[in-house]
Amino acid sequence: MINIFYILLNPSCLACVAGADYLAWVSGFVSTYRDKILPLENPAGATLRIGGLDDTIYRDAHARVNGWGKFYLPGPVHMQVIGVVEGTSYPCDQLVLMTCEDKKVYAYDGCELHLVAPSVKELKDFEYPASKSYYKGEAFKHMTEEDWDKVRAGPVGRRLDQEHHKRVTLNKSKFLENLKKARQNRGVVR
Repeated sequence: MINIFYILLNPSCLACVAGADYLAWVSGFVSTYRDKILPLENPAGATLRIGGLDDTIYRDAHARVNGWGKFYLPGPVHMQVIGVVEGTSYPCDQLVLMTCEDKKVYAYDGCELHLVAPSVKELKDFEYPASKSYYKGEAFKHMTEEDWDKVRAGPVGRRLDQEHHKRVTLNKSKFLENLKKARQNRGVVR
C-alpha cells in the first residue's frame, strides 16, 4: 500500500482551487494515482482504491451516473469519481466515492448518496452510513407548483410532452384494442 494522503493534506494542493479547477485537480490526481490503494482508518480494514468512473460497476450506466449530480443534492453539481471502498461488508455491490464543486466527499451505494467526509483532506475517517444521506428525487422535494409550472413550460417540459404525445400516437391502436378487450371481459361491450 502507498500512503499518498500527504498530497491531499497539503494545503497548496487544494486551497487555491475551486469549482471546475478543483474537479480538474481531482481528475488529475485520480489519473496519476489510479489503482493505488489507500488505507482508511474508519471502518477498520477498509481501503480506498483510487480510480475513475471507468473503474466502477457504473462505467456503462450513463443515466444513473448523470443523476448523481442532478437528482440527489439540493442543486445540480458535477460529480468526479475518486475511487471505490474495498475490504468492508457493506450490503452494496460497490461503494463509489466521489466529490463535486463543494469539495465534500460523497459515497453512492446503489440507492442513496451519502455525505461521508467534509473534504478529501478528511477522507481517511470517512463515515458510512453517513449521518446525512440523500435519496433520488430529494433535489425536488421543496419545489412549488409554480416551480413545476416553469419546468413544464421550459425546454425539458416541452420535450417530455412531445415524447409523451409520440408514444401515445404510436400505441393508440393497441391501447384502444386492449381497452375494448377489457370492456368485453367485463361484459360492458359485446
